[in-house]
Amino acid sequence: MARDPGARRPARMPQVGEPAPFFAAATDGIDRYSLDVAAGRWIVLMFFGTTAQVGPAEGLALALERRELFNGADAALFGVSVDPADRAERGLANSEPGVRFFWDFDLAVSRLWGVADEVNFRPCVFLIDPTFRIAMTAPAEAIGEVLDRLAQALHETPSGAESQYAPVLTLPRIFEPELCEALIGDYRSGGATASGFARDIGGQTVVHIDPFLKRRSDVTLEDEGVLEAIRTRLEDRLFPMLKRALGWQAQYIERYLICRYGAEDEGFFSRHRDDATAGTAHRKFAVSLNLNDGYEGGDLRFPEFGPRTYRPPAGGATVFSCSLLHEATPVTLGERFVFVPFLYDEDGARIRRQNMGKVAVGLRDNRQTRRVKRPR
Repeated sequence: MARDPGARRPARMPQVGEPAPFFAAATDGIDRYSLDVAAGRWIVLMFFGTTAQVGPAEGLALALERRELFNGADAALFGVSVDPADRAERGLANSEPGVRFFWDFDLAVSRLWGVADEVNFRPCVFLIDPTFRIAMTAPAEAIGEVLDRLAQALHETPSGAESQYAPVLTLPRIFEPELCEALIGDYRSGGATASGFARDIGGQTVVHIDPFLKRRSDVTLEDEGVLEAIRTRLEDRLFPMLKRALGWQAQYIERYLICRYGAEDEGFFSRHRDDATAGTAHRKFAVSLNLNDGYEGGDLRFPEFGPRTYRPPAGGATVFSCSLLHEATPVTLGERFVFVPFLYDEDGARIRRQNMGKVAVGLRDNRQTRRVKRPR
């Protein structure tokens, strides 16, 4: 079909070596599934459009014939349909593990990825590596070549010991043992509540609680003397090393929160990013400062950079960009106590003010944000 010369040009298709564009779209059972949380594994993203056409239908059928490649943990297949009949009449449905369909009936995702405009749709397939970068692109009819490339990549996947390191900074001796013990005591006497996480719903950032995605309990510290002791140690012991290693100066500390993950419910926090909503976009770096040891599980993992796990020692901290996909693995024995502030700068403060109208009233409390007194 000829393209209308007056029509808006589509977005450029991502090329090999470039980061894959993030998006969220409807899939069975989830109104907005964010593809980027699937990072950390190989992804075949197939824009087949409609199974009413022979070529796309045959390509999708070939991919499904090789579903042994898609175990969900190492690789996954995501198909994108723009035809409501694929769902309502032809019975396309998610198949666990590793096969899922996006319903892109308004073409928003297809346009974002440069495969559609107001007139044309170009069936194609992308191979995305575990760091969420484009490894291969091909027309949909060349799906076999993409699957062969995926099979080779899975065969060559390095072991955990050989995988790359995530770009994180781990430092011991931020809190002394006495302060760690005191903060655990504050948690035990502080009236812990179930911990939620930020989600954008209906144009507002709200707190959502879902034990299938996160099992943790929190206590917010209020005593000004305790807050001052924490702030001083972060400024004197953590921030100079953050500036030296990463060239960035923290200017604000957001929230003074003690968290507990327990083995009784295998406390964990599934894959997420800490700056993915309007109400959290200002955050620059996250701090995970362990207050104890002697537990099993409960490590940090950054799936985009391999299966390695990270654990700062008691009193030590791991600092990482809020844009990194990460998870806290389940605690299987004992209990883990951790202090988890966020850091941001004046640019972040500007973003925070700009987005305040998009944040639910209950999340606008300013008491838990402190400006650094002695930036260095």
